[in-house]
Amino acid sequence: MGHFITGVVDEILTPFNEDKSINYKQVEELISWHMSKGIKNFFINGLAAESQALSNDEKIKLLKTVQGVTKGNAKIMACSFENTIEMNKALLDLYEETDLADCYCITAPPFFRHTQDALYEYAAELIDYVKKPVYIYNCVQMGTLFAPETLAKLVNEHPNLRGFKDASVDILNFEQCILRIDPENFDFLGGCDGLDGVMMMLGAVGCVSFMAVPFPKEMIDIVEAGLAGDYKKCVAAQQKVLKIRNLCKKAPFNAAWMYAMKYGGGPTGMHSRMPADQDFVPDELKREMDELARTELGYDV
Repeated sequence: MGHFITGVVDEILTPFNEDKSINYKQVEELISWHMSKGIKNFFINGLAAESQALSNDEKIKLLKTVQGVTKGNAKIMACSFENTIEMNKALLDLYEETDLADCYCITAPPFFRHTQDALYEYAAELIDYVKKPVYIYNCVQMGTLFAPETLAKLVNEHPNLRGFKDASVDILNFEQCILRIDPENFDFLGGCDGLDGVMMMLGAVGCVSFMAVPFPKEMIDIVEAGLAGDYKKCVAAQQKVLKIRNLCKKAPFNAAWMYAMKYGGGPTGMHSRMPADQDFVPDELKREMDELARTELGYDV
């Protein structure tokens, strides 16, 4: 069976205008810029894209906008992170009707504690509901950590499950999953930009990355070094990304990621649907980011 997706899966944010409407033109610019930098996979309508603030109509329009730029030259993983089975099925029905996504990513309702039986039943019903390949979002911080035995059972009993995004930062859990599931026929994807290099060295074939929004080249460097087995280069690339990520994390929500778009020449001037202060990057943090981008990443700031 082999792998369905490898490499960096770019977890795009949703660019909004100041009036909170979606800037679809900027979506097109963002996708075009990412493809020019070598990105070949996109993760859309995820949590970083403010999926909780998007209507289903907007999610479908975003899917159409992204596919209108990629035109089959990049794979699209469309997320369905809804709060009930019924809500997920309604969105998945729309995805299936458009037939524009290549695969889907699902998870149980985030922020709630789930038993492993509940996680299994929830995921199994959605995996079997659609025709296209399905991925699972695995994240202990969101209350959706699939135990290795649960994940292995889903893989064995539901062949439409092709991989998972592991944002758990639980290395032992990740290794236990690889022990139970054939890594040559399942897409293990890193899901935390602070650990993607480590995940690559342990057997991942790519990562779902939000850092790839402003820093596609740097994330590609991590993954390509990992796939090539060049562990020293992989670690060096990871540490470079970790330094800028540490600074980005000092600002609210997506603000620093949007500010950082200026370094590589991507579209700038983006806004969020979050409260106004969530778009704010303090001047001192901007100076820190600019200095690091110049001295460590080699950008002309």
